[in-house]
Amino acid sequence: MYLKQIKNSIKLNFFKKLFLLTLGIVFFTIIIGFFLNFLFFDKFYIYRNKQNILSIKNEVLKSLNNSENFSTLRNSIDETYGIKVDLRSFKKIRKGKMMMHHFNTFSSLKIGESVFTIKESENTPGVMFLRYNERLPNNKLLTLRTSLSVMKEHLHELLFFNIFIALISLIFSSIFTFLFSKKVTKNITQLKISAQQIARLEHPKDIIIHSNDEFQDLSYNLEKMSKNLLFSINNLKLFVSNASHELKTPISVLCLYSQALARDKVKEEDKKTYYKILLKKSLEMRSLTESLLTLSKINSIDYKISKNKYNVKDIISNSVDTYDYLEFEKNITIDLNISDFFINIDINLFSIAINNLVQNLFKYASEDSQCEIFSNENYMYFENEFINEITHKDSLFEPFSRGENAIENSIEGSGLGLSIVKRILELHKLHYFLNLENDKFKFIIYFNKEKNLRN
Repeated sequence: MYLKQIKNSIKLNFFKKLFLLTLGIVFFTIIIGFFLNFLFFDKFYIYRNKQNILSIKNEVLKSLNNSENFSTLRNSIDETYGIKVDLRSFKKIRKGKMMMHHFNTFSSLKIGESVFTIKESENTPGVMFLRYNERLPNNKLLTLRTSLSVMKEHLHELLFFNIFIALISLIFSSIFTFLFSKKVTKNITQLKISAQQIARLEHPKDIIIHSNDEFQDLSYNLEKMSKNLLFSINNLKLFVSNASHELKTPISVLCLYSQALARDKVKEEDKKTYYKILLKKSLEMRSLTESLLTLSKINSIDYKISKNKYNVKDIISNSVDTYDYLEFEKNITIDLNISDFFINIDINLFSIAINNLVQNLFKYASEDSQCEIFSNENYMYFENEFINEITHKDSLFEPFSRGENAIENSIEGSGLGLSIVKRILELHKLHYFLNLENDKFKFIIYFNKEKNLRN
């Protein structure tokens, strides 16, 4: 428990973490540089000198045929690169310790062979020399040597220079890291505030961040999520308001007529009428409640359908038989042309959709008119003649939305039918089309979108 409290007390925000992490990377890079210099700088320095000597040796070999050119080149190399060039001939063994040393080197090599050595100078103790010896034809030995004393001086100067560069790098890195971390955390803070507002079901302004990176993509997604959430909340409020309004009327009628019957204020000959009205409103409420439950269930995010093969002809025939009383009430003529074919559907949901379409077909048709139901393996459509014009057909798919003909002619209904049909067809991934022309209502469901289909 105590360790947890200590951990919480030293908790760092993202700005500090990013700042320290970036600064740590810079510091680590500098330390690695020091370590590599310490281990490999002298070896690299010797390697570069060897390459330089080999390059100069090739130039010297080209000038050996001309003594004057050789002498001039040797002086130039000494002045420019600090490399001494010697050419010795060993026809006889000469006296002297130095000459014996060179003779031993000469004797150890074959013609064309060469060797690099690093030895201390006998004349200048403590000073190391890099020597290159190559045996040439005609008993000659070519020697190039350079002092390595500069390397120690360079190491000393390099150490101080690296320290200076490290301090400058840390200062500028701290400044740039601070500014960069501030910029990044500013975007994160803005997104955090926007997310907190969205969590409170608010619609924040200025969510979009123009940074041309992942923060900009995230801000666009937050903006989209905020708009979708606001749209869903408004739709939910509208849905609840409309549902309350639709339920309010039948509930009020039920209460009023029930109170009248309970208080025995209804004449005996009128009681039957009252009971019919109570039954009618009860059935309306049951239908509305079932529709609301169905719509709520199929609109849930995790709702999944279970498909099997069923004959569409049987589904349509059963639905027509269920609502044939509407057909007789309005003296409607039905042109029924349906074929036997099977499709993969969720039988419960698809039956609800067909029932709603058939019921609407009869309910909103004009009296003494003709309705048509057609189906084959490619598509099916429902067509009737309706009263008055419907100006905004897309609004018919919204919950509780009804056409002017339904309101003006007091046709019963909740306005949930087409919204339920739409959602069921979307769950089945079936295309549909609503057409309103020449006082005719036609609703088409496509089973095979790839074929040429009739509208």
